[in-house]
Amino acid sequence: MSSLPEFAEPQSRETYRDELNFAEFPLASLTTTLPKGQKTLEFSDEIFDKARRERVTRKLTITASDKYGLPTATDDEVILGLIQLSARSNFDARRVYFTRYELLKLLNWSDDSRNYARIEESLNRWLGVTLYYDKSWWSKEEQSWVSEGFHILDQVTILDKERRKRATGKPEGGKSSFVWNELVFDSFKSGYLKQIDFKFYKSLESAVSKRIYRFLDKRFYHRDHLEFDLRTFACEHIGLSKKYHNGELKRVLRSAIEELEQSGFLTTATAEERFVKKVRGEWSIRFQRGSAKPALEKPQETAAKNQELVTLLVARGLTPKAAARVVGKSNESTVREKIALMDWLASKKDRRVERSPAGFLYRAITEDFPLPDDYRRELAKASERVKAASTPKPKRREDDAEVAEANADRKRIADYWNSLPVEQQERIEKELVEKAPALMREHYLKGQQERGVLFQAFRQAMIDRYVREALT
Repeated sequence: MSSLPEFAEPQSRETYRDELNFAEFPLASLTTTLPKGQKTLEFSDEIFDKARRERVTRKLTITASDKYGLPTATDDEVILGLIQLSARSNFDARRVYFTRYELLKLLNWSDDSRNYARIEESLNRWLGVTLYYDKSWWSKEEQSWVSEGFHILDQVTILDKERRKRATGKPEGGKSSFVWNELVFDSFKSGYLKQIDFKFYKSLESAVSKRIYRFLDKRFYHRDHLEFDLRTFACEHIGLSKKYHNGELKRVLRSAIEELEQSGFLTTATAEERFVKKVRGEWSIRFQRGSAKPALEKPQETAAKNQELVTLLVARGLTPKAAARVVGKSNESTVREKIALMDWLASKKDRRVERSPAGFLYRAITEDFPLPDDYRRELAKASERVKAASTPKPKRREDDAEVAEANADRKRIADYWNSLPVEQQERIEKELVEKAPALMREHYLKGQQERGVLFQAFRQAMIDRYVREALT
């Protein structure tokens, strides 16, 4: 096997970032539909500026192009995703090379043609959006609020066939790219950033919840208790319609806040505790940081997983040193996904891996190859077979005996499995996963955290087979 390229030692855990100016005011409409002809959004508030030693009005005006219009909540997520792509390279250059497939995975969007088009449209929309910050852009260099006008992105290049025309010897060959505006990039480089729990952010269902989370997560840096004027908070910092009366604002906010309470990000409060009447027609809204923290994996668990992945890569031809570096640089799910892909290609004696299986696997992981169409079809067929096997057929009278027999079979399996000590169950299940076909093992491992329907189906199929063999 030819020697593999070297690269810098990566960090053991990926860190996600949010630009603090972008967290202060909305960059987009919360709705996907806007009044016909609307091309401007405005947000403002009033603060005491310590540098000027006076109260100042801060304002953000967002204008759109005729063709693509104003950005929506979906476009806001795309910008946050682009920040993460830059963070992976420690913001080392304004131009960032990427693939739309890579961005889809980062955002947890499904890999389909509609979402590929959505990303391209969103990037084009941002090219046509101009932001005018009036005493509302924090300059870390000047340590004050300044006025600036700019586009977030200066250039976007989208390749229709990403990776298929790869330039030899160039990591960026065959990739799309975007270029940050210099002012935005300078803010990144100056460190005007905060950490964001991006996984938690993506788990939120409501666009309002996501916006509240980003704003409060920034403000909680200074104190655990926060209070805002209701209309200023809801309309100027979250982006709800200024046409809403106070009752409507509270109603819309309440469901989004409940989602943040249930997650532990906010402390639960009654309506009377959350919304406080000041004088007639004026209300304030109060928040207290919740005690829940994101569950971090223990160092020993991370080390064990990394060693397992290294072992799997070495078994497929990578050197221990290259395998360790690949694991350190990549997400676990990406490594397992590409191992399953290579195993499948190798079983088919596919020409894509015949010459150098290890070299293919190395590039597939480090360059995050999209899954080939034929492999996707195979995954889809396997998924359908599992779903079909786990979906009960409509009951008919003549099937009563078969149903009774099937129920008895299920009871025998459950009784046997539940009679085993938990430690033995865990050991057996681990062995079953290790011996399972690559496709089944890959889906089991990918779904282990969410434990969804497909994961449960694969797991139960393995256990059923084991118990039936043990009882014969």
